[in-house]
Amino acid sequence: MIFSGFTYLTEEQKASVSSTALDQTVYVLEQFFVENKFIGLFSVLFGISFWLFLDRARARGAPATRLFYRRVGWLFVFGALHGWLLWCFDVLRFYALWALLLPLFVRMPVRRLGAIAVSTAVLVPAVISGVRGLLPRSADAGPVLDALALAAFSTGDYSDVLVANWKYDWYLTNSIGQAAYQLAVFGRLLVGLYAARALDLANLDGHRSALKKLLFAGAIVGMVGNTVFTWHFLEGARGFVLPFVRRLGVESGFLGFTLAFAAGLALLFMHPGANRAVGALAALGQMALTAYLLQTLFGIWLFYGFAPGPHLMGKLGPAWIALVWLSGYAVQVGLAQAWMRRFRFGPAEWLWRTLTYGQVQRLKATLTPEA
Repeated sequence: MIFSGFTYLTEEQKASVSSTALDQTVYVLEQFFVENKFIGLFSVLFGISFWLFLDRARARGAPATRLFYRRVGWLFVFGALHGWLLWCFDVLRFYALWALLLPLFVRMPVRRLGAIAVSTAVLVPAVISGVRGLLPRSADAGPVLDALALAAFSTGDYSDVLVANWKYDWYLTNSIGQAAYQLAVFGRLLVGLYAARALDLANLDGHRSALKKLLFAGAIVGMVGNTVFTWHFLEGARGFVLPFVRRLGVESGFLGFTLAFAAGLALLFMHPGANRAVGALAALGQMALTAYLLQTLFGIWLFYGFAPGPHLMGKLGPAWIALVWLSGYAVQVGLAQAWMRRFRFGPAEWLWRTLTYGQVQRLKATLTPEA
């Protein structure tokens, strides 16, 4: 929705490109089931990957924590270049910065870690929203920046894109709402670390009962919280209590659906009839950083005015955007499978790993000769 420019449109402009019932339905479904739920999955997986990285480095006798800091240092470089030069909504920078704190939680008792993780993901953003509700209202620069971004991204040259990108990035970085969002992301990193420590990830079948309970509970909480989010209940309320209650419900809904999706995928992976279909996503997961960065290049080609391409910024409604999303994802799955049959890492993962270890990594997969 952001890449396409739909987010930058005024309500009147949105109505002109999404006038059909199908558009309205797709938009509601995207808000209810997708928005802020899948970045939650990405964040949880990042927290899990931190634990796996430490575990594997220690097994090799390597200086695990020092290597991890080199790893997230280079991730910050990737994210900064991506965010400042291409797309200001980049999340890699913030993963890298918050990841600096993760080693502090490695030896924390697991139950306490779980409580802190959920509190940081849900309760702390709610408190910030409550405090924000007590502050005097100030003029929101959002609509002005939306108009600036739409003009620059749709018809401007690259220098116009950079200026709009930097201004929007600065606006996001300095907003109180961004602080709440960032802490929610950090909470999800901790949720991932908790999952990696509390579960035997190599033997998910032993957690089947717990995963079923998580699927059910997450779905219930997600339904309630995302109803509040999608239909904007209590939005704009003042004082401490109502903004606090709204954000508490919304963040609980986001996290609930994220965990329900994760539990559902794990259960499908263990199901004999569905594990091959779910396993087909593994190659894309192994090169998630490459896919994330390629999505930016694809989005710029498809929507932005300065790049060669169809220049569709602000011209597609939610139904067409969903079609692009679904077909693009299917293409990515196929490309990832083809790549990972020949190589050990995705291109970005190879570069990241090479920089982390300070030596060129072998890229090509070792092929087993046929008998």
